[in-house]
Amino acid sequence: MPQYADTPGIALQVSRGLVVASIQVDLDEDVLARFREELLRRIHESDSRGAVLDLSGLETLDTAEFESLRKIVTMIGIMGAQPVLVGMKPGVVSGLIEAGADVDGLRTAIDLDAAYELFHEEPETPTEEEGEGDAAKADGEDPAVQAGADRGPDRPAGGGW
Repeated sequence: MPQYADTPGIALQVSRGLVVASIQVDLDEDVLARFREELLRRIHESDSRGAVLDLSGLETLDTAEFESLRKIVTMIGIMGAQPVLVGMKPGVVSGLIEAGADVDGLRTAIDLDAAYELFHEEPETPTEEEGEGDAAKADGEDPAVQAGADRGPDRPAGGGW
């Protein structure tokens, strides 16, 4: 008989290179232990770059359950994936803050679309101070010309006015 045969599971799927966990069941020690094992295994097997923990199905979350989820979030990070919590209801957030739960350093999003956006943000381009301009200067070309001289002397890079 499997170890967690009578324990409800949490739905996991891989989408857009991320493991998405939709938590729709009441949490207890057994559910959290099964979830931890299955989630970490799925991250490893799929070589996912992140994990989205969708908490929108939870009406309540006590500090002990939250601390267990926080440990899972830490484990996700140690595996090299980026964890994001999404969909926490206002009452759950308020209760955790009132109870003094440690929420520092957590990456969160309002919903799944916002979580996917976190993973698809454009990386910042290097600035001249970071060395991009030095290569252009070494070639004898003005970095402003290389980056797009048509923007004019007073226009910011990227055309954002």
